[in-house]
Amino acid sequence: MWSLGFGAGLIALGVPVAVCIGLAATLALASTGTPLLVIPQQLFANLNNFGLLAIPFFMLTGAIMDSGGVSKRIIDFSQALVGFIRGGIGHVTIIASMFFADLSGSATADTAAIGSVMIPGMVKKGYSAPFAVALQSAAGSLGLLSPVSMSMLVYAYTANVSVGTMFIAGIVPMLLVVISFMVVNYVVAVRRNYTAVVPFSGKELWVTFKQAFWALLTPLIILGGILGGIFTPVEAGVVAAVYVTLVSRFVFKSLDLSHFKEILTKTAVNTTRVSFLLGLAFVLGRYMIEAQIPAKVADNFLLVTASAVVLLILINLFLIATHTVLETISSIVVVIPVFMPLVTQMGIDPIVFGVIVLINSAIGINLPPIGFCLFTAASIGGVSVEKATKAILPFILALLLDLALIIAFPQIPRFLPDLLGMK
Repeated sequence: MWSLGFGAGLIALGVPVAVCIGLAATLALASTGTPLLVIPQQLFANLNNFGLLAIPFFMLTGAIMDSGGVSKRIIDFSQALVGFIRGGIGHVTIIASMFFADLSGSATADTAAIGSVMIPGMVKKGYSAPFAVALQSAAGSLGLLSPVSMSMLVYAYTANVSVGTMFIAGIVPMLLVVISFMVVNYVVAVRRNYTAVVPFSGKELWVTFKQAFWALLTPLIILGGILGGIFTPVEAGVVAAVYVTLVSRFVFKSLDLSHFKEILTKTAVNTTRVSFLLGLAFVLGRYMIEAQIPAKVADNFLLVTASAVVLLILINLFLIATHTVLETISSIVVVIPVFMPLVTQMGIDPIVFGVIVLINSAIGINLPPIGFCLFTAASIGGVSVEKATKAILPFILALLLDLALIIAFPQIPRFLPDLLGMK
């Protein structure tokens, strides 16, 4: 256990998470007398899995969409869709962030991609800079619950649940969070007299919809193919990458061949980051299983309560604290192997638990001391973290209410999977 404490201490000092996990795993296995040759063997053996090929292909899809002018079309369509409502540009930010799925595996990257356009735009429309930063930071975490989210894919693999079911289960909770964010934005807009962006125009809505149609079709192709049994999640990643390449190159005409060097470099870096982290996490997982750490954690929690609801509340408090210092994928590969046996023992649906984990992450990455989305948005908007933290509290409250609803009514994330007969 002391080796895990050592790894946690390194994280607190700002050492990269993958390095911390690798050092903790090395020290832990060395203390048991296990040959250290096991570490590279275990790392590569666990990564030698066909299902993990979905990661680079989904990341490639996200990189092509980012370079292919997709985000601008999504923003234009979002503006025509909700820009006429009071506080319109804030609603546009929320809707655009919802469409901009977590394909990069980093809510921070999604926040930067949309925020670099929307935060200055909100300020120009009269929004206070701290509230614009807070709104973008909160909205940037929406991609975690979006279908084809990279974080969902990693959770599904780590928790050994269906990728397709996980994708579908996130849709209704995502819409719940979107509505709650829009309510917060609307209330603030009324109090501060923020206006709409543009009057409603059916013609403009139709024009922007046609322009964004091929981009909006991407998640439908992925989900439809997986649910229809046409292709596996890995094959869906390949299809999506080819599809967005063709659309960006020949329909939008915004993707040049010269862009591919940057796209492939970005994909390789992001894939390496996630794969290295996953590989080392599996090595650490081997030690935790041998040391029976999940069983000990379960026993300690069960000493406190036998109630599944109280148990979830305690786990949530732990997860929120964890997510303030770890990005979503990092926390998933570290925490889920520890809690999953306990969750299963208490009869909690692992699909529902996955949605709870992702909402927890949306809360944590928007809070100090390290809240990644909050810091990214604050740096874009040139606002102090203290002011951004104060401004984001209404959105945190909204997320906590959404989380409470999911815990109280697990039928919310299970609605669509049950309707479609998915386990």
